[in-house]
Amino acid sequence: MVQREISTVTSRAQTIQVARNSGTLLWILQRLTSYGLILFLGVHLYFTYFARLSATTPLTFEIFNRPFNAYTFIYALNEALLLVCALFHGLNGLRNIIYDWTTNAGLRRAVSVILVLVGLGFAIYGGMILWLVA
Repeated sequence: MVQREISTVTSRAQTIQVARNSGTLLWILQRLTSYGLILFLGVHLYFTYFARLSATTPLTFEIFNRPFNAYTFIYALNEALLLVCALFHGLNGLRNIIYDWTTNAGLRRAVSVILVLVGLGFAIYGGMILWLVA
C-alpha cells in the first residue's frame, strides 16, 4: 500500500492508503461495458422493435415475440450480456461516485462488498428469468 495525500477532492487534506494499480482494471472494464451497452442495446432494440414490423399490421404479442422465437439462443445471449454490462457499468459508476465522496477505507470496502453482492444477486435473478423464458 502507498500513502498518498489527497487535497483536491475533500475540504481538507487527508492521507489515504492506495493500492498500486488498483483502479486500472475497473477503469478498462467501465469503458468496455459502455461499448457493450451500445452494441447489445442496439441489437436488443432492433430485435424487439424493428425486426419484421410493418406499419400496416397491428402490434400483437405474437409479432413482438417472433424474433425471440426465431433466434432464441442469440437473443437470450444478447439479453444476458446486456444485463451483465448494464449491471457492472451502473454499479461500478455508483461505486466511483461513493469513492469520490469519502476517503474512509472501511466505508469504501463495505460499499464495494455490498455493490458486488447486489450485482451478483441481480445477475442471478436475471439469469434465472432468461433461463425460464428461453
